[in-house]
Amino acid sequence: MEQIKLNKEIPEIEFKLNSEESYLLIHSVFVTSQKNFENEWTNFISKVKLTAELNYVVFDDPQQRFINEIKNQFPIHLLVDPYQVQPIFQLNKLIKNETFTLGINPDLKFYQTLKLELQDFNKLDDDYTLEFNIDKFNIDG
Repeated sequence: MEQIKLNKEIPEIEFKLNSEESYLLIHSVFVTSQKNFENEWTNFISKVKLTAELNYVVFDDPQQRFINEIKNQFPIHLLVDPYQVQPIFQLNKLIKNETFTLGINPDLKFYQTLKLELQDFNKLDDDYTLEFNIDKFNIDG
């Protein structure tokens, strides 16, 4: 198991997917802060949005020029239980790579990158961090 962090200074992290079998498993997410934030972490969670994005960049092969990109973006929900007292979320969220075809070309392609992004809706001034416990398979980064 590996740990990664997202916060105001590092709001996103990108991984390179090496095959169509690549996946990222998010076991849990823990909210931390530099200050005493006893029950304020629920306020923080309500003001931010966590997203995952699979991305494939289409190049014009002979010249290696950018043509287009194909994206699949979806939210990762951190839902607070009414009786939850600790700032930890057991997600067990599996993000698997997917295959697709481009136009009429029958060759299967797979997404090249996976990005996790912490989107700050209300311009938080607080120094909160989300610490992720993850497992990776066929992923660099």
